[in-house]
Amino acid sequence: MNAPPQPQRARWLRHVIVGFVLLTCFRIWTGAQPMVESARAQLPDSAAQRFRLIEEIRRSNELLADIRKILDTQTLNVRLQGADNQATAPAAPRRSKP
Repeated sequence: MNAPPQPQRARWLRHVIVGFVLLTCFRIWTGAQPMVESARAQLPDSAAQRFRLIEEIRRSNELLADIRKILDTQTLNVRLQGADNQATAPAAPRRSKP
């Protein structure tokens, strides 16, 4: 006795289900793969951060010491841009002609 032929759609669906079952078995056999990186890999090195912070503070202190030395020992000439073009006395307001 011959079995009746299965429709094309039912055969395709059976292949898809078998594929998913095989894929699930493979994933179980290989173990769970993390979807996100481990948090340990993302933790910063606090000692290296402190070292860089101290180096930046030292550089800032050296620059501030240089600026202070310049301000203490030298005379600075300050010129305001645009101030030389204005009159010394304020101009009287203009009145519009009626």
